[in-house]
Amino acid sequence: MTEPQWIAPGEHGFLAGETLYMRPLELADARYPAAWHFSPFPINPERAEEILKQDLPKEANERKHRLVACRRSDDIPVGAVSYGNLWSTLNMWVELHVDPAHGDGAAAMKSEMLRLVVPWMSAESHNMVVAVKLDAPEPELIDAMGSLGFRPALRFREAIWQGGNRHDQWFYELLHPAWVERLGDPGPTINLATVPPATSPGSRRVSIKRPAGPLPKNLILASERVALRPAEADDWKEGSRLLRRETETFYDRGRWLPSPVVGGHWVTEAMKADPPNWIPLTVVLRETGQVIGDVGLHGISLFHRTAETGSMLYLPELRGKGLGSEAKNLLLEYAFDHLGFHMLRSFVWGPNTRSQAALRKQGYRPAGGFRWESTQGGTFVDSMAFDLLASEWRERVGPATEGATA
Repeated sequence: MTEPQWIAPGEHGFLAGETLYMRPLELADARYPAAWHFSPFPINPERAEEILKQDLPKEANERKHRLVACRRSDDIPVGAVSYGNLWSTLNMWVELHVDPAHGDGAAAMKSEMLRLVVPWMSAESHNMVVAVKLDAPEPELIDAMGSLGFRPALRFREAIWQGGNRHDQWFYELLHPAWVERLGDPGPTINLATVPPATSPGSRRVSIKRPAGPLPKNLILASERVALRPAEADDWKEGSRLLRRETETFYDRGRWLPSPVVGGHWVTEAMKADPPNWIPLTVVLRETGQVIGDVGLHGISLFHRTAETGSMLYLPELRGKGLGSEAKNLLLEYAFDHLGFHMLRSFVWGPNTRSQAALRKQGYRPAGGFRWESTQGGTFVDSMAFDLLASEWRERVGPATEGATA
């Protein structure tokens, strides 16, 4: 990694470069929301002030922060960096944004922003890994990443809608040199990526168009044995009780003991959001209506038409019987055919090979991963990333038939 080329601290502070300097957000920045609002949808200064007053403190409590990039020549905000230790206290996650009005100049601004904040996050703040998300990265920005020592970590295909076309979304990561010296260089995680599987025996349509017999209220989709419905706050009373019987210990932080109060709050808050960022669905048995697990879509972008998938069966004795696959295939059909998503992604803890095998069977492609994201038995372990395109899923499962939900 190149040494930071900081200008001596003065009126612009220590995060100052040739044309830009970085500082925390202030209430006066409500006049320039396009510079720091990470969304393709515009907001006015009144809404921007609400976000600064209400959302910024909440983000700080979740270890997420923003710095605004200002021009040295006139102090006008032109872009921003969002960063935080969202999943691991050892690793820093970074996202860049520039006011769309700057057009072709955005790549140069993002490059300078990176050169300012990355040495601070790595060399000074001692983060084990700094990971940067790049939406359709420009060559100039890729060069800047290389000069700082970053390497490609993963690629989500066709995840970004920009300029009337679809582009791949890239993640790059920088491993702290002291840790590389101690642990050895594990190599670029993009090397974990593969081509899409030629066949996926577990990827199929399982929904029934006009299911007979007992059905849950508020049904979304049903197969022969299970059904999906919107999650309800009270579902977590049963989920919390069942998870106390968990026998598997392969989770990244061991077995999970969620509070029904907290889980119910999550569901209630998720249902308030319109459009949603998270769609939690409950999996029930067709015959009895018993709650046996959950599936869901997380990190939803209706603009890019992408989301992250997740699933869990609560009862160990029901695993290995195909019920989880049925529920997951219903979720894929709901996401692609009903909601019109273009790409789905999933993250799995490295040692959880069973979940990785299930994703491959469902048609997902290994897309790369992140190094040293967690620990197990005194060693650092990686996470794996997967993606699945709607076109690939439809090619494998075929068109909807009379026996399947259209």
